[in-house]
Amino acid sequence: MSVEQIKKEITVLTEPELNEVTAFLFHLRHRHDEEYQRLVASRLGDKNRSNWLTVEEFERELESR
Repeated sequence: MSVEQIKKEITVLTEPELNEVTAFLFHLRHRHDEEYQRLVASRLGDKNRSNWLTVEEFERELESR
């Protein structure tokens, strides 16, 4: 399958399917990026609650993008 065929197939996906493909491509892009992996690990291990977002704050951040 060519890149053009893949792109054509992607255009007919539903929004949830497109979100899934986007997340998969993001994962593929960063899976071997050691600096990004360290950043994610650091953020996940952050115990300082002042750096955390509430669910509402997180949703507002998503909506503003």
